[in-house]
Amino acid sequence: MNIQVEKAIIIEQFKKVNDINLIHAIKSMLDYASEKEASDYSIPEEHQQLVMQRFDKVQQNPERLLDWEEAKKTLMP
Repeated sequence: MNIQVEKAIIIEQFKKVNDINLIHAIKSMLDYASEKEASDYSIPEEHQQLVMQRFDKVQQNPERLLDWEEAKKTLMP
């Protein structure tokens, strides 16, 4: 069953709910999910700047990069 069908079924079931405690519980879960989703994608500005600085360094001096196979040899005995 695809997600849109599941959502539609849940919405129809929710429309029939009259228990205020159940409604509050569902609302709490939805609020939690929204907060979690928002926090999962927030990257601090200083981290973004750090990545951009490193990217600029690579653009200016691409030979500073190591070949992955060579780097792997130094990391793994």
